Amino acid sequence: MWLFQCPSGEGWGPLSPTHPSHLTTCFQHGPLVLFLNTIFLVTAAVRLRRNKGMPPLPSALVAGRLFWSKMLCSTAAVLVSAVELIAMASLFPYLCVYTLSLGLQTAAVAIAVYLHLSEQFHNRIASTPLLLFWLQSTILSLMRLRTAISTDYANDFNSLVTPIGLFTTAALAAFVLECLPKPRALFKQTSAADDGTGFGSLEDSDSDYSTSGSPEERANFFSRSTYAWVGSLLAKGYRSQLQIEDIWKMDGQYRPDVVNARFQRNWQAELASDNPSLFRATARTYWKIWALAAMYKLLRIVMTFLRPIILSRLIQFAGTYGTQHGSPIEHGYFYAVVLFLVSCGMNIVNRQRWTHARQIERLVKTSYMTAIYQKALAMSSDTRQKYDVGSIVTHMSVDTEIITFFIEVASQNMWCEPLQIVIAMFMLYRLLGWSTLAGVFVMLACMPPMSRYGKMIGTRSKLLMSYRDRRMGIMNEILAGIRVVKMYAWESSFIKRINDVRIKLELDIIRRNNMLKSVLLSIATLISFMVDFATFGIYSIYDNVSHGPLSAQLVFVGMPLLNVVGDSLRLTPQTIPEVTRAIASFNRIYRFLAANEIDMTSVERLPYDRALSGSADAHEALLVSIDNGSFGWSLAGVPALRDINFKCRRDELVAVIGQVGSGKSSLVSAILGDMVKRNGHVAVRGNVAYVPQQPWILNATLRDNILFGSDFDQDFYELVIDACALRQDIVSLSAGDMTEIGERGINLSGGQKMRVSLARAIYARADVYILDDPLAAVDAHVSKHIFTHVLGPQGMLQSRARILVTNAVQYLNSVDNIVMLRDGRIIEQGSFTQAMDIRGRIFTFVRHHADENQGLPESSSTASDASDARSKPNKNYRAVHEEVSRQELAEPAEDEGKIIKTEHRREGEVEWKTYYSYAKAGGLYNVLTAIFAYAVALLGEVCSKLWLRHWTSSNSRAAHDIMPSSAKPVLYYLSVYCALGLLITLASMVQMIFMRSRCSTRASTIVHQNMLTGVIRSPTSFFDSTPTGRILNRFSSDMQRCDEVLPDNVSLLLGCIFQVILAIVLVGISTPQILIATPLLALIGLRCQRLYLRSAREIRRLESTTGSSIYAFFQETVSGVSIIRAHRQQSRFIAELERRIGQHIRINNSYVLINQWLAMRLEVIGSIMILGVTVLTVAAIQKAGFGSADTMGLAAGAALTLGFKLTWFVRAYSELEISMTHLERIIEYGELMPEAADIVEDHRPEEPWPEQGLIEFRNYSMRYREGLDLVLKDLSFRVLPRQKVGIVGRTGAGKSSLTLALFRIIESASGQILLDGKDIAQYGLFDVRSKLSIIPQEPVLFAGTVRENLDPFNSYNDQDIWKALEQTHLADYIRSKDERLEFMVTQSGENFSIGQRQLICLARALLKHSKVLVLDEATAAIDNTTDKIIQQTIRTEFKDCTVLTIAHRLDTVIDSDMILVIDAGQLAEYDTPKNLIANKDSIFTKLVEEAERSL
Repeated sequence: MWLFQCPSGEGWGPLSPTHPSHLTTCFQHGPLVLFLNTIFLVTAAVRLRRNKGMPPLPSALVAGRLFWSKMLCSTAAVLVSAVELIAMASLFPYLCVYTLSLGLQTAAVAIAVYLHLSEQFHNRIASTPLLLFWLQSTILSLMRLRTAISTDYANDFNSLVTPIGLFTTAALAAFVLECLPKPRALFKQTSAADDGTGFGSLEDSDSDYSTSGSPEERANFFSRSTYAWVGSLLAKGYRSQLQIEDIWKMDGQYRPDVVNARFQRNWQAELASDNPSLFRATARTYWKIWALAAMYKLLRIVMTFLRPIILSRLIQFAGTYGTQHGSPIEHGYFYAVVLFLVSCGMNIVNRQRWTHARQIERLVKTSYMTAIYQKALAMSSDTRQKYDVGSIVTHMSVDTEIITFFIEVASQNMWCEPLQIVIAMFMLYRLLGWSTLAGVFVMLACMPPMSRYGKMIGTRSKLLMSYRDRRMGIMNEILAGIRVVKMYAWESSFIKRINDVRIKLELDIIRRNNMLKSVLLSIATLISFMVDFATFGIYSIYDNVSHGPLSAQLVFVGMPLLNVVGDSLRLTPQTIPEVTRAIASFNRIYRFLAANEIDMTSVERLPYDRALSGSADAHEALLVSIDNGSFGWSLAGVPALRDINFKCRRDELVAVIGQVGSGKSSLVSAILGDMVKRNGHVAVRGNVAYVPQQPWILNATLRDNILFGSDFDQDFYELVIDACALRQDIVSLSAGDMTEIGERGINLSGGQKMRVSLARAIYARADVYILDDPLAAVDAHVSKHIFTHVLGPQGMLQSRARILVTNAVQYLNSVDNIVMLRDGRIIEQGSFTQAMDIRGRIFTFVRHHADENQGLPESSSTASDASDARSKPNKNYRAVHEEVSRQELAEPAEDEGKIIKTEHRREGEVEWKTYYSYAKAGGLYNVLTAIFAYAVALLGEVCSKLWLRHWTSSNSRAAHDIMPSSAKPVLYYLSVYCALGLLITLASMVQMIFMRSRCSTRASTIVHQNMLTGVIRSPTSFFDSTPTGRILNRFSSDMQRCDEVLPDNVSLLLGCIFQVILAIVLVGISTPQILIATPLLALIGLRCQRLYLRSAREIRRLESTTGSSIYAFFQETVSGVSIIRAHRQQSRFIAELERRIGQHIRINNSYVLINQWLAMRLEVIGSIMILGVTVLTVAAIQKAGFGSADTMGLAAGAALTLGFKLTWFVRAYSELEISMTHLERIIEYGELMPEAADIVEDHRPEEPWPEQGLIEFRNYSMRYREGLDLVLKDLSFRVLPRQKVGIVGRTGAGKSSLTLALFRIIESASGQILLDGKDIAQYGLFDVRSKLSIIPQEPVLFAGTVRENLDPFNSYNDQDIWKALEQTHLADYIRSKDERLEFMVTQSGENFSIGQRQLICLARALLKHSKVLVLDEATAAIDNTTDKIIQQTIRTEFKDCTVLTIAHRLDTVIDSDMILVIDAGQLAEYDTPKNLIANKDSIFTKLVEEAERSL
């Protein structure tokens, strides 16, 4: 041990006995210098070894002036340190702590020189070991220099002062130079290759080699620790509105595909185990980051308990100063500075903890959202019946939010809060003795009821999630079928359905949970007070000796410890429901992710090489085969298809025919693998392209919809456009094929959508084509064109295997094979010739069709969907495209060709009217009552603190025999303290009940009702330009935040306001001088807050916008999952979702960083406040010559509270304003421009109106939006009562617009529509629409019972409903179900065929039996036989009604009383069919002739 010999007479210290403000020289040279330099040597060795394996940086960029300056300063430091060592060795020519420390210092500086050289050529940012080394060297040398100059040390060792001063200068210069960033060219070189993902390269994900382009990559250790590098974004956001392009890229390791791959490895391993767990998979993936956050949390706990220890020393110093046992004044200042440094350390540690916790949140959210989307693309048919889009969106938004909050916060609280309670109780025991057990007993006695309440909240939270799912499912269906809802005037019915779930179920649970939470928090407040009361009371009554009378040190040190216990007790009951909610969400997502997927082995997918086309047996190659197959939509129940034997060879066209519900679409699904295979064998060779019966259109340009991820081939693309008769449609679009097609193809007709869907399939260049009745949606001559140029023997697909579901029997003589189904079985198959020869069921099917067309000029439809593809052959596609391009260049309009509007994003501060709206919605009486309760609680808190000071002061005076006669009994003090505590508890309970239970629940009810009404009552143009996912995001994520987060933020802000007022009052009473500096510190804090808030608002809005795009994309693609799977495009769509998620988490990361930037600075301000109060109090003690322990305790305690609460006040205000942006978005939808009023009280029609059904258009004109051209122009015609009118015309003529006009979906530009002589514009929309009936082109069913789909208002009895079902030939099918009329219709009616859905729509009209019926191509999706029956039903049942029919098949309108021909929005012809056909020049006659030629 002679090596550590201390030559100084002061010894090891640490404090000098002769100079209390100095450390002893042996302590400086020993523990400090030796320990810190040893640590540096170890880290330098590790760093040097790491640098050897890293590629060198370009010497031309790094070997500049900065490098040589560093080398000069560090070399000078080595020389000066060596000189100091020599000088010290001459004074102490033996080994001692002085020479040993200086020798180690010289060696460390020499290693630092070498590390400088290595770091300069291998790392692009400042070296953390070198920064810390030079900083510690500077501080240590300054300490030694101060000691040398100000003590006798200088007199003995004058020769050491100069070397120490020079070493300090060299070390400081090296530190400053190392802090300077290296040349920007280093970062430009490596970040030049931007792949557009918003993330750096994965291979460069090391912290020193990031290529993200963010300022973080140039930031050194101190800049990262203090978040100083974030300032550039805040400065930009302060000057101008932030855009997505302004947000920094992130490191490559955070790319969603990389994150998801890591998670999937663990999740798939769990699925392979006997007891899979989503929690375990998540924990295995992210435990390291969680553990790092936990380590920072543990450090924060340590520093939390250091503060009361230092406070105890400070109070003890104040109480004894000026006495014979007192400490020197330097100790007081030392404790004040140490308290400040500990507070700053807590700040840094806490910020790092939150940064890592939010990092876990982003990673888990990315993993879950991607995994849920992948699952949605792979769901089996039975899983799709269990999970609708609304519930899956809830999993992605709400469930994921709950789980991430649990992992980020609650999981840490589970271990740290009990740990803090244990440590605090131990320290209290050391402080107050066995009296602490009274507080422990109170806590233990209250835990069972708190736990029980927590479990109740958790149980109800599970119900809450299921109710949210139900509400979102209904909302999704409303949005999907909003036109039908409006035409049927069902808005009030669906609003009632949603309100029944929202108010009676969801909000009832929220209200009860809020009440329980209020009781829990009130109990926690009461427990906190009871612990204080029991501890101090028992000590004062039964002890009062072991540690002396109840003194300021016992109270004001015990109070922070008891506050820790109280805070932990308040957090514990909040953690319990969070844990139970998280468990419920884990289980919900687990059940979804573990649900059945499509069996990839049910269909044997084999490769097919078309190069074999030259071989002799190429034509016989079997590409699709089913052997003895049976298939169902689930594993249970009767199979939908039985005993299926089916084959399709290369070059073969197979037609699948049958009546409605026979199983045609099911056969298609079986081949695609979407059904559950019960038995048999299915094989498909080659690539598959699929055209569904209901076209699926992406919200993208028309070209992108056709390309569908394939490369653009101009020549082949033109061929496809011609073959699908799309050329003239492209010419008519505003931006040609670059026109954006809105969600669900809202700006295309049904036939156009089908032809785009067909073009997509052709462009895929597949081997097998599966086409589910594509010809039903187009008119006759276009149908023939498509069959001739695409499907038929001479079509583009002639060398491909084609499976065509159709009822267009006119083409059966051109197919290679015919398959007929009935009741899920193949009842006959063979060629057309064979079928006609054996005169079987196919023959009968074809003969019935021929009988239906007798009397017709061999026509089956009107040319109503597309113009003749054979016209204008001289204008090829390229010319059209160039013409459109020239128009775009001539008139560059940003939104030309766009249907979907960019989501509106507000700018600037949240308006005060938003706050007022929330307060008004919560009830002004409730709000004022809550504020009054807060004020009463504040008054009680002030009085309780002052009372404690009075109590301890009285004890202190009595102990020193000062005014002993004024001492009161202990029970007197306890009684007043108890009364104040009960007052605080009661006031807190009142404010929490009013704020959380009454205000928030009432506000949530009103804002949701306003948003729901605003959306449902919006015109259809709003839904055409707004993606469904965007709307759903407001009803799910935004609404959930308003339900749960916003009330918490309001309560937090009000609590912080009153706590700050309390602390200011107490500080002002104890240390009034600090109030002079308080406004300055507050001004600095508000400046930081303003700088932060401008950017935070915009980033939060960007986050909401990008979040909406994720849900919109998800909702859009899930409906087309069959096409995505058939085309094997899953990876492309997953990549697109990951791109959107990546954009979202980049923005979220920026928000987290600026949030930590603000918190860091606000907590520093709080720490300065603590330093100011304690230093001023010590200075006052020094000036007075004696101290006051109770004043110091009150001042320091209040300062700790003020610094903390002032920080939280600014943060709470910022968080509230951020939360208000979600309310802002909800209010925005509540204030949408509505349609006309539902009911005009002054103009209600008489009950029997319309009695006759007389319709008259008078000079009627209409446009879709202001500024657009008229689509209906000066229409004037009259439909007499009970007349049957057929409406025909070409694409864009205005047929559907006529329907929209009649139902007032779009209001008139001029003119009138009269119904029985009454102008329908004078009545409310409900009064008009409820008097009309429509059978729409696209049948829409809603989740619910069959009865609810037919009679949502419960206006008809069972007999009427069964009669309507009989008339539509659905009664037998419904009776075959056990539930009959209560049989559940799944989402969008997926458990019914398209034809059956259309029949249910017909049953609605029959049930309603209005005087006016509109058929909008209502029989396009059903077979000819059923169509004949339906037409006969309409003629019979609606013989006393006025019927307007828009139909593809001329046989449905040829026997009408009148034919109305519309051309270019104008009335072209209006006469009887006989007269129009007699006129050879009439448009109707030409349409009939075109239909003839198409047969």
